[in-house]
Amino acid sequence: MRSKRHIVFLINLMQDVNIVRPLAYLAARDLDVTIVFLVTGKFLERDTLRIWQREVAEIASDLAASVHIYESALDAVAVLQGKQGIIIAASESTLSAHRETHDVLRAAPSGFLKITLQHGYECVGFLQNREHIIAHGRNIKFAADVICGWCDGASLTSLAASERSKLYVSGPTLVLNAVKPGSNAPVSGGLVCENLHSVRMRATGDFGKSFMDNFGHFCDRLAEFGQTVNLRPHPGGMYVVKNNVTLPGNVVLNTKPMYKVDLSAYAFGVSAPSTVALDMVFAGIPVAVWRDAEGIMDASNYDGLTPISTAADWFAFARDAVLRRDHILEQQQRFVDRLSMPVDSKDVYRRFASLLANGTTSIGGIQTSGQPDPAMPRRITFIANGPLPTLQLSFLKPLAPHFESRRIDHEIVTEIEISDAVALLPAALRSTAAKRSQQFASLVRQKLEKFEPDIIVACRYSGPAAAEVLNWANSRDVPVVYHVDDDLLNIPPEIGHVKYTAHNHPNRLGSVDCFLRGCELVYCSTRELKLRFRQLGYRTSMLAGQIYCSGNIINRADPRPVKRIGYMGFDHAHDFQIVLPSLVRYLRRNPEIEFELFGSIPRPDSLDEFGSRVTVLEPVRNYEEFLRVFAGRNWDIGLCPLARTPFNIVKANTKWVEYTSVGAAVLATAGMVYDGCCSGGCGMLLRDDEWLEAMEHLTDNPDIRYAMVEQAQRRVEADYNVPILRAQVMSVFDQAMRMKAKGGSEQWPHAPRGTLAALASPAETRLL
Repeated sequence: MRSKRHIVFLINLMQDVNIVRPLAYLAARDLDVTIVFLVTGKFLERDTLRIWQREVAEIASDLAASVHIYESALDAVAVLQGKQGIIIAASESTLSAHRETHDVLRAAPSGFLKITLQHGYECVGFLQNREHIIAHGRNIKFAADVICGWCDGASLTSLAASERSKLYVSGPTLVLNAVKPGSNAPVSGGLVCENLHSVRMRATGDFGKSFMDNFGHFCDRLAEFGQTVNLRPHPGGMYVVKNNVTLPGNVVLNTKPMYKVDLSAYAFGVSAPSTVALDMVFAGIPVAVWRDAEGIMDASNYDGLTPISTAADWFAFARDAVLRRDHILEQQQRFVDRLSMPVDSKDVYRRFASLLANGTTSIGGIQTSGQPDPAMPRRITFIANGPLPTLQLSFLKPLAPHFESRRIDHEIVTEIEISDAVALLPAALRSTAAKRSQQFASLVRQKLEKFEPDIIVACRYSGPAAAEVLNWANSRDVPVVYHVDDDLLNIPPEIGHVKYTAHNHPNRLGSVDCFLRGCELVYCSTRELKLRFRQLGYRTSMLAGQIYCSGNIINRADPRPVKRIGYMGFDHAHDFQIVLPSLVRYLRRNPEIEFELFGSIPRPDSLDEFGSRVTVLEPVRNYEEFLRVFAGRNWDIGLCPLARTPFNIVKANTKWVEYTSVGAAVLATAGMVYDGCCSGGCGMLLRDDEWLEAMEHLTDNPDIRYAMVEQAQRRVEADYNVPILRAQVMSVFDQAMRMKAKGGSEQWPHAPRGTLAALASPAETRLL
């Protein structure tokens, strides 16, 4: 039985409490974890009124969590030692103000997934204004493995290129903190929020003085009518409190945490450019954003909300908040719609719940010992038949940040590369199949001995030297993971004669069998594939990931008319035949529509009548280049027909992820691999006789197509993003290394019993 995982929250700035609080309650409610708060000594120094220390104590009491104070990263690591799970920082970056949390993430034990949260709408390293750039520069980095952003990558214009692959679009935690309307008694007047400590208020001028002058005149005007106004200092700055600013007599000071304030009870809200403006917008009250009269300060990210400058503007807005309330709220809704930000509390909750669940649970149900983590791999050797898309999308893409940061070094050994090297050897060394096989195995061993990997990943590998790889790994206590995304033992003839013949060569089947029996862990793309191997009699430890393919949204959903539909496939013409008759009728009825075939399927003769309206695109083997080319085609509808064959039943839903990422609505065969991902309005599931009707329906109703893509893209961002796959892959490595540490398999002096033949010459078995 494994010990509980930990979720550790780092608290450094006053506002951190507001940001992490809803996630702490989410974790306590939904996950079987131990919750820990690590609080910096700086936090205690800053909290002179002890408001936030009391809040942390209250939250910890509610959740039965422990609280530890740390002065240095070494103090924090001492608390983390021997534990595993997730560390969450509400404010972390390479800036000096975040050093206390940044250093902890850098030094954290490898058993922790490290997460940084975007802690404000305009946030350094995510979305910076001009004053941020003047004060802090542009190249902000994070020590986290995952950075939770409020908006999609295109909207986060300050996110460094090296950090973009870490992005997980979570939405803001502030929508999870909202107080239920009516929880507090009605409040007289509006709420003014000061943010005078912000760099924005002083980087290009002394705007704080101007703000307070306007506020004072506004209060005087309200006093003439016997009205009061409420002032809320920023929790981190507390400018008017710490500086003993004398306030007008009709000002009511509110220093409560935001999650204890019913913003909907106020008549209106006013703020300098600050995230609190969004809090008030989401609470459904009219909001104005103060700007300096000269327009020097950068407030462009709030364009669309009511701008005010002078005291006369303030008073006019207070009047309009009553007389023109509906108009202002409609304007604010248009502003929110343009943000590309998840703001529905249930959606944001689901996104965070999915991320935390994936980071704190074992994948595939394999139990860990509860002992401290072994060292995570620093060096990985990937072995594959060639530069396969599977290798790229399953490992190279999600692990790219670890490779770039040199947290992990890796080497790729391919059958093609070794075969070419064998072909260059003197003829005497490769004159027979046995000699070629011997030389192939020798070169592979040389690669492994030179690189000295901590773990070996054989990705779909079916080439020579399988037994030699396992033998070498076992002799050095190096775990081997066999990653497989198809039933490689039962490749059907429908994929094409050349591939069918190559995959079913006895030596390739023997190599697959060798890995399935001899590795530490078989990492399957789907649960159905894992079940298939169990039915075939394999008893090696196996797991199936929650997802197989991850996606980044490249083309956002666009409410445009349907102009182009397509099908992507490689040697699966029998699948395409399902939809072909309906497609022909559809193209006849809709002469303005274009159709594209992307892949290696020949153009069917039945499409010749449509001439240039039908385009065939050649395969693109590099996965990143493929996505770039694919996105540029601007498909409106993507077709996912699947023949109901045993081979297809165990496949993954890769097409749905890729179609959705490039902005295409998905039409898919029902009762197969797409049932889960297309549910909830994220695609249409069809019987074989429903394709024409479905294509017509989306063509005639572009708003429905748009809503479907938008919903599907939200699912990709929440459940199929790169950080989730990265955490999954790292968990697979962790499982394999744990199993090896407990005691590995026996050495394989030869291929295991059941192997179909001796290993053949690499030249004779290379896949075409």
